[in-house]
Amino acid sequence: MGYRTLDKPPKPENMLRRFAVRNGASIRIAFGCYYLSEGHDPHYHDYIHWPAPNYHPGAICQMRPIRNLPRRIENMIDLKPVGLDHIHLIEEGYTQAAIAFDNPEFEGNVDIVDCLIDEDDDYIVRVKALTHFDLFEDQPKESRFTVFIKKQDGSEIDAVCHGIMVVLPGSPYPES
Repeated sequence: MGYRTLDKPPKPENMLRRFAVRNGASIRIAFGCYYLSEGHDPHYHDYIHWPAPNYHPGAICQMRPIRNLPRRIENMIDLKPVGLDHIHLIEEGYTQAAIAFDNPEFEGNVDIVDCLIDEDDDYIVRVKALTHFDLFEDQPKESRFTVFIKKQDGSEIDAVCHGIMVVLPGSPYPES
């Protein structure tokens, strides 16, 4: 597997999903939680986006038989049939959700309106945030973030998503 010996492997920032929002606007993101199908061995996972950058994050797997290589890689990760595929977070004891930003500048300029497990569809974690940076017109502002869920007794904390929030340049919403 010679591609693992490249001098410049991809940076983690190049592999994370980006969620863009205009400065002064709100962003709504929903993350679904599913079980992987039986028979999928995570020990065969390869690096995200390797060997080609057009593959989907988390879908690189070396379990594929050689005869099926031309097919799209996302067929390798199948979900269980509808009705059995969702992780019912509330039933499993998860009651809280939180989001953490790696960039401290985001803590004061992005208000988390909601970060919760949806009560009706308890396999979905919903995040709603409002951005309000001062006027900027040069480069977008970016921060990696992680969405966590926690069991009520505190025995488990799991990461649901790791991504990048991108705030596009512009003026904030005018306060009255």
